[in-house]
Amino acid sequence: MKNIKSIMLDTTYVLPLFGIKINLSENFREEISQLWKNGIKDYDIYLPSTCLIETVYKLLYEYRKRDDLSILERYHLILPTILNSSIQIYNPELDIKASAIASIIRNSGHLDYMDCWIAGSAVALNSILLTEDKELEKILKIIPETKSLNVRSWKKFITKIFNEHKLS
Repeated sequence: MKNIKSIMLDTTYVLPLFGIKINLSENFREEISQLWKNGIKDYDIYLPSTCLIETVYKLLYEYRKRDDLSILERYHLILPTILNSSIQIYNPELDIKASAIASIIRNSGHLDYMDCWIAGSAVALNSILLTEDKELEKILKIIPETKSLNVRSWKKFITKIFNEHKLS
């Protein structure tokens, strides 16, 4: 029987699909594209639904600056790509454990509740949390319920998982 592990994505890793520029490495666009296209062998990959809400807010911010309807249209044009990918949408707002952990993280000082839900999702599913949020990572290390959570940045992810397990 296969040992299936899971990865919980932060919003950062869905933004490029919507045309929002993120540059974490020289090959980031290609690497993230492969992740979305092929997944990773022996890993279940999850995207919390709250990341989609955060994405809409980022698109609205860009829209307010340029007043260009095509910016808002990106959401409904790209959504089928996400829904038809091997990456699973996870609803932390409907999960009691994820929501309880999110509240603990918020109470411990992290102000962005969407980030709290994302981290709570990783705890609830015993996933690796993939994030670039250093402040969140610091807080997670001091909370008893989250201190053992495996948190990785894109760079750590690429070297430890992506290269070891090659994309499916």
